[in-house]
Amino acid sequence: MLTTARIRSPYPSLLLTWLSYFLVLAGLTWGLRLAASAVMVPEGLWPKAWWWGLRFDLAIAALLSGLTILVLWPLARFVPDLPRRGWLAPATAILLGAHLGDWLYWQETGRHIGYEAAELTQSADSLVLMLMAHWPWVLALLGITALVGLIKWVPATRQQRTWRIEASLLGVILATVLIVRGGPTGLPQGPHEALRIGSAPQAVAALNGAYAALYGLTKDNSLKAPDLDWLTLEEANQLVASLYPTPARLTPVAVEQPVAPINVVMVLLEGWSTAVAKPLADGTPVTPNFNVFAEHSLSVDAMISGGSRTTEGMFSTFCSYQNPLGRSVAQTQLAMHPYDCLPHQLSNAGWQSAFFQGSHEDTSGTGSFAQGLGFQASYGKDDIEQRTHPENYWGVYDEDLYRFVIDQMDSMTEPMLVGINTNTTHDRQLSPGSKRLVEETDSAAQAINVLHLADHELGDFLTALEARDWQHPWMVVLVADHTSRVDSSTLERYTIPFALHAPGLITPQRIPQVAHQRDIAPTVLDIIGLDMPHAMGISLLQPNAERFAEYYSNGSIGWISGDTLLEFSLSEPQQAACYRWRTDPLMKQPEACTAEAAHQQRLAYALTKLAQHNLYQGTTRAFHSPTQTATGIEHMQAGNRQAVEAHRDS
Repeated sequence: MLTTARIRSPYPSLLLTWLSYFLVLAGLTWGLRLAASAVMVPEGLWPKAWWWGLRFDLAIAALLSGLTILVLWPLARFVPDLPRRGWLAPATAILLGAHLGDWLYWQETGRHIGYEAAELTQSADSLVLMLMAHWPWVLALLGITALVGLIKWVPATRQQRTWRIEASLLGVILATVLIVRGGPTGLPQGPHEALRIGSAPQAVAALNGAYAALYGLTKDNSLKAPDLDWLTLEEANQLVASLYPTPARLTPVAVEQPVAPINVVMVLLEGWSTAVAKPLADGTPVTPNFNVFAEHSLSVDAMISGGSRTTEGMFSTFCSYQNPLGRSVAQTQLAMHPYDCLPHQLSNAGWQSAFFQGSHEDTSGTGSFAQGLGFQASYGKDDIEQRTHPENYWGVYDEDLYRFVIDQMDSMTEPMLVGINTNTTHDRQLSPGSKRLVEETDSAAQAINVLHLADHELGDFLTALEARDWQHPWMVVLVADHTSRVDSSTLERYTIPFALHAPGLITPQRIPQVAHQRDIAPTVLDIIGLDMPHAMGISLLQPNAERFAEYYSNGSIGWISGDTLLEFSLSEPQQAACYRWRTDPLMKQPEACTAEAAHQQRLAYALTKLAQHNLYQGTTRAFHSPTQTATGIEHMQAGNRQAVEAHRDS
């Protein structure tokens, strides 16, 4: 009986084996997508996205099954008595690992992983530690992989090793290519195809996270300008001009105008969220030090972030410009374009500058990106030798980072610009000996506790700054680079804390309006006496300016003006929803959009179209100020440098 079985099936049927593998992986990834979407965006899963996203489920299953068969084919051809089990295990491990990575990334940013997958090698040590922290999930996935590995390949019905095996392989290749491409014509389908469903939540639920992750690994970091054809470029220019109506704001500062040598410390609070920072049910503040600081500072009712990653927040904050939609300028061809950023302006005007991180200096290219924006020096965790605590998964705790910053500031020349990206809240574990504010029953409680710890460390740093013997006036800007771990509405995933404290320079007040990260750099330069003529943001010191803010999330634009939040799909602009963001921050009660909302929608689309056009053309210095030249800016900065140096000498 055993001998007969060997004679009857000496090699596998590649096509039937591929089909069996394909069905197993398709069912597995489909189930994981439904489970993840039910948690991430339950409102978007039904009634359409659960089946509409099958194209991505089938594509990733076909691809991994096809690659497995390509490995099996030469061995089946030349190796006798080939083992029948275990061939599907590697593909299963890749699939499950990609799903897990996408799920962890979603918890941090509120979006599927994409191009970021190509940067994993830069943070391999941190990722390994994170996986160790989620060991129950890892064990479960390993168990599933082991079970799937028991599946046998399907034996052929003929014993002769003829051309039939190659014919079977050709069938596998054709079937794989057709399913991955999404049909016999057209380009291979990318994650952006999910937006065709016409709704951002449905697009998120339809897109297979593993497919998005593996697709990101296959692509380089080159970017392509989005197709925004609802308005013409001429229409966009006319509409955007109405958003920036004050000619004086576009007039460069005269060389003769004195420039105040003010020290600037800008702290990018890693992943801080207004939603997580809310007081507890009994009124206990989660961030008491920040709250007190904000009461004595310039603040706003709501600050909107310009992205979901540190480099995206940096570009929005320091360069006052819109990021490429859903992407970062860092480590792409766009990083080579000239930008009129705050660090560059201050460095050219005589400020000494440095950027500090608690994580690795070049995680996601952050350190080199900071220097590309104009910071003269960049430091990371490897530069910090004196430490009180062991590292968390990403780097040093803020206590050690702040101490290092203070020490380095003592060797810097005033006026100085100091940029800081904190790290305590990059992870969920507390430093040894830290007290818990709440009992850690779930991940939300962990986020509250680590935010409370970071606030305590921030309070000590602010005290040290106030006690420092400054030669010149100083200001501190506290703002999150982006949010993380916000399981709430899209609005709350982009609402961040902000406060600007400038003792003796500005009057502390809370502006009862919305603002954007892009408004920060023009505000800082306004206080110093410099201008930022090509900024998309508007100084918060301009009382009569029209305030607006927008975010981009999963193919949709959210636009806030006045008390109205308008959200619409860029691919289907006619599909819009309106909310009262002050009373409905969770976006549970949409209301009918008015004629004014329709006008605001055109403004939002126009601003996005024009900003993206200039970004990809490398002409951001021409944004809503076509008459201003780079030569004029450089002349202005040269005069400012002379003024600062003269003030320093005196």
